[in-house]
Amino acid sequence: MSDERTAIVIGAGIGGLTAALALRRIGMTVCVYERAPDLRRAGAGLSLAPNAIQALRALDLDMEVRRLGTEVEFAEIRSWRGACLQRLPVGELGRRYGGPMLCVARPELLGLLANTLGQEHIRFDYECTGFTQDDSGVTARFAGSAVERADLLIGADGIHSVIRCHLLDDGRPRYAGYTAWRGMAEVGPELAPPGLAFEAWGHGARFGLWRIDSARVYWWATSNAPEGALGEPGDHLQRLRELFHDWSAPIPAVVEATPSAAILQNDIYDREPASRWGEGRVTLLGDAAHPMTPDLGQGACQAIEDAVILAASLARSTDLPAALRAYETARRARTDRIVKRARHFGRIAQWENPLACVIRGLTVRMTPRRVAERQFAWLARFEVPVAENWLACREL
Repeated sequence: MSDERTAIVIGAGIGGLTAALALRRIGMTVCVYERAPDLRRAGAGLSLAPNAIQALRALDLDMEVRRLGTEVEFAEIRSWRGACLQRLPVGELGRRYGGPMLCVARPELLGLLANTLGQEHIRFDYECTGFTQDDSGVTARFAGSAVERADLLIGADGIHSVIRCHLLDDGRPRYAGYTAWRGMAEVGPELAPPGLAFEAWGHGARFGLWRIDSARVYWWATSNAPEGALGEPGDHLQRLRELFHDWSAPIPAVVEATPSAAILQNDIYDREPASRWGEGRVTLLGDAAHPMTPDLGQGACQAIEDAVILAASLARSTDLPAALRAYETARRARTDRIVKRARHFGRIAQWENPLACVIRGLTVRMTPRRVAERQFAWLARFEVPVAENWLACREL
């Protein structure tokens, strides 16, 4: 049944590659089309919560991914002066919900996904410009007049998705009000102990740190700023020095340990949750469907969940449009809620008013641990009924 079904995936990011792997696992013929000339090796680190590890387990990739990074046992929210406001045993909690909390280098995760899929299933230098569909299939159009046809089309082409624009035409993403820098540095355990991650809050600025492996850490920083006020790459290090020179250790030392050329800066965006993700034989996935601010660390995690649940829906139905609508229904409530919570969390964490920041710190410090653990559990638990369906589908 499924051996003859074909799919086009637009975008060779984490969501697109995971979707292609999941669809191949249920017998579909899949090709990924990426506008870049090669696999995008740029990027710093990213966190993978237990829900992502559980989803990857359905693809037998969880152990491979775990070898890419270091597990986090404790996560802290700190003041910019270093006082601990909240500490969660995320390692213990993660194991309770089926997987560790992990930090990996994004380029290495992309490489693992691409190599597992097989480079022959990825076509580079294919910029999708639109699509048409009919009762029997979808035709994707690419710059240079190339066209490709398949039974399904999955738009996994990010926050500025061409596929979303053609489906929904819902305008530009919403600027969150702050910009972010990301980088990786070689930092010893005396500055960044293994197993401990933290996020420090200041007045309109934040700094986070996760260990990737014994030699490297991943860090990120934010600052309230007008949209589009991006510095030149050579200026990033100096700007970070100005922002964080008097913050608590190890933040200034981590900034200094990072090569200037390795620092990335991006303004932060999201979108209002959409009432629909697809039409007919076309659907969206990952940031194309539900772009969110990085404040809960769930962007990549939700794209990975999307991929597995998409495959589970398609594995159980010969009616492909109906299967796509079932996937969207299964995903929208959860992702809508995470988009809104990430936005809310980020807005509070970026407060500038000194009195408001004092109240924020006291509130975080006084929040009962059970409340924080309950919030973590909701994010970290993969949707079990769908996961069970997926495990059953793998036997088909």
